[in-house]
Amino acid sequence: MGVSKFERFFRAAASLDVDRNDLKRYGDFVDAKLYDLLVVGQASAKANGRDPVEPWDLPITKGLQESIHRFRRLDEEVELKPILEQLAAHPPLVTAVFDRLL
Repeated sequence: MGVSKFERFFRAAASLDVDRNDLKRYGDFVDAKLYDLLVVGQASAKANGRDPVEPWDLPITKGLQESIHRFRRLDEEVELKPILEQLAAHPPLVTAVFDRLL
């Protein structure tokens, strides 16, 4: 994923100028938080006797839900699907969850 795509995303989302080092830290942070979210979702699905993680298994707060809606609107300005696909490089359950959320 090119740095320019991330720069456009940050400019559109928060009027921020970022450099390559900022983007590396951002990617590491998002990757870790996304994985944590999915681990909790997977535990919830297993506790309910299911293998696939459903959207309702994820601990989505009201604030995160609002951010998701803003994120979807941003997708019209900045093509976000390639960014999400890059961030979803963890275990197979990640891809299934993202497909349902998008």
